[in-house]
Amino acid sequence: MRNDNQNSAEDDEELKEIIERALKENIKDRKTFKRKKDLADRLSAIISEYMDSYILLGYDFNGNHFDIKLAATPQKEEALNSFLLKYFAAEVQSIKGINPPGSDEML
Repeated sequence: MRNDNQNSAEDDEELKEIIERALKENIKDRKTFKRKKDLADRLSAIISEYMDSYILLGYDFNGNHFDIKLAATPQKEEALNSFLLKYFAAEVQSIKGINPPGSDEML
């Protein structure tokens, strides 16, 4: 019988493969998005199938930045904001050399 860590690792790998396939599909279709909102709507539809709440930061193929945030409740929004602060704090520490690159202390 597999333990929770094995199940989690397999689930993470499956989710990673799904996202990679979706992103590859978006690369094929990238010229069909005339507006930033169209891209955001398409990505939101894909990500929402697998995540309850999320923040996506990125750049489109034209170099324009965009962000997408979904949180159904104020509690989920607060949790996302807390996670984002924790993420950036870990990145700053990594840049300063406090945590070695690849450290998964945040997770």
